[in-house]
Amino acid sequence: MKFKESLWKAYKGMGRSISRYPLTVLFLIAVAVLNSFMIENPREDYARYLFTFLVGAMLSIVGQMIYERFFTQLNARYLLMGGAVLLATGYYFAVGPQTLYNIAISVKTGVALFALMIAFIWIPSIKSVKAPFHRSFLSALKAFFTTILFSGVLAAGISAIFYATDYLLFNIDYKMLTHLLNIVGSLFAPIYFLSMTPMYPGKREEMIPDEAWAKRGETLERQFIVPRFLEVLISYIIIPLTAIYTLILVVYVVMNIRGEFWTDNLLEPLLVSYAIIVIIVYILACNLENKFADLFRKIFPKVLIPIVVFQTIASFLKIREMGVTHGRYYVILFGIFATIAGVIFSFMKPKHNGLIAIALLALSAISIIPPIDAFTVSKNNQIGFLEQKLIENDMLVNNAIVPKSDVSLSDKIVITKVASYIDNMGYNKEVAYLPSDFNVYSDFSDTYGFDMTYSETDYPQGEGEFVYLNWDADPVLGIANFDVMVHQYLYYSEVETSPVETTDFEVDGQPYQLEKRLDGTYYVLTVKDAAGEELIAYNTREVYDTIFEEAATSGFDKGNLTTEDATITTENDQIRMNILVNSLERTPDFTGGDLYLFIEFK
Repeated sequence: MKFKESLWKAYKGMGRSISRYPLTVLFLIAVAVLNSFMIENPREDYARYLFTFLVGAMLSIVGQMIYERFFTQLNARYLLMGGAVLLATGYYFAVGPQTLYNIAISVKTGVALFALMIAFIWIPSIKSVKAPFHRSFLSALKAFFTTILFSGVLAAGISAIFYATDYLLFNIDYKMLTHLLNIVGSLFAPIYFLSMTPMYPGKREEMIPDEAWAKRGETLERQFIVPRFLEVLISYIIIPLTAIYTLILVVYVVMNIRGEFWTDNLLEPLLVSYAIIVIIVYILACNLENKFADLFRKIFPKVLIPIVVFQTIASFLKIREMGVTHGRYYVILFGIFATIAGVIFSFMKPKHNGLIAIALLALSAISIIPPIDAFTVSKNNQIGFLEQKLIENDMLVNNAIVPKSDVSLSDKIVITKVASYIDNMGYNKEVAYLPSDFNVYSDFSDTYGFDMTYSETDYPQGEGEFVYLNWDADPVLGIANFDVMVHQYLYYSEVETSPVETTDFEVDGQPYQLEKRLDGTYYVLTVKDAAGEELIAYNTREVYDTIFEEAATSGFDKGNLTTEDATITTENDQIRMNILVNSLERTPDFTGGDLYLFIEFK
């Protein structure tokens, strides 16, 4: 009976959230419909529309929270809705047509969505005694994890029913499952999350009778209750673990503080992760009343300040080595935010925690609004940094690059990384001294006079070896007598790699299977018949060794492989197989490749 009541209560809550956030629901429906188009047409670029609908949904949520906190008249609500639509429309025209592979737009949109989520949590707490920021944050966090649990169970149930029907009764197009999960993720999950957002105190409460508000206030207080499980988790597990982590970090800093320490790549992520943990745990601990939580609130914000100062100094020192990238920009910005948070937590009462939301919103706006945004600053800095290095090495004369091989190893590394960043971000056309059709992988050696160099290792190119097929040369490959072509990605990393993968195909109505099995750090490709008998096996290490050896001895351009350079043949009495290399890459802890297999059955 209680289960039915809880279920009915949940559905009623979702119904109320639809009437409470009607514009948001319309945007979410648009997201779900757009995702359906993307499922059916995966090659089309719908990212511009998707980003617009997501921004519109978040703007409408924030608009509703502003209305509930500060207004009573319906006209204000309609104006805020109209403002959300106008801002979403302005975003659509501002981002331009190309969004899917535009890193700047993707990152800026992500930052904007994150800022809007913080605004959603912060607005109800503005000048509110009943709902300070740490309580609003707790409520949102509880709603988030409850939504994840319910959505996960629903998605697992739908998947189980789908696969059971597909295997036991009749075949179903796999896209149907994707469509169903799209509804769960795009509609059910956000609407359920919004249904768990309480009605916070606002202007309209002045018009509500005391008895009615007393009941609503009681409901609100229940929303802010910390579950016993969460209290135990934070007080007796997370806080002690954070204390131990702090001790290790402090000992590491004290033992290793020296010149190299400040530019150690290990330091920065450790300090950033530590700052994030302390900030989140502190906000949650403000909802608890016990000795562990009290000690954490008194001590750790004061420890946070010098830690994030260390992190920010380390980040600034890294700028001297490689200049400002958008990633470095955000790391420094986070260091500034964490310092502000540490000061607020250390010297102000918990009721003023909402000030960190203001700081976060201000810094987020700075990072996405030109000309001081992360990408404008990083673009100008990296282009200037590259020019500076070229001038220092006498490689820039009359606004043209002069190739030079006798450059110091450290400058080769810097020039390679900066040139790669500029190329990856699509800034080549804004560099006056680069050819209009410059590609960092195919033209680097000819342009700068040395191979791409990433680090001081034994590999010819520094960090690793690479080759690429030159598609710009319109390569032609004869396919006469071959029965089938199979595309294969090779990927090995010490972190995570799938040991065995299979690809099924047919030739003249007969089923075959290509097995890709990991052997050490390389894959063995095996063609098998319907009975599982091996027809041919080939260790792809031979591809790497052959191609890279020829690159070293014959000196062909590694970024402009011809089909003749990139083709390797292997055969036996049953099969002939041509392997066309689209790209290969090998480093001390990674091997990657993109191959086309042309198979002939004899």
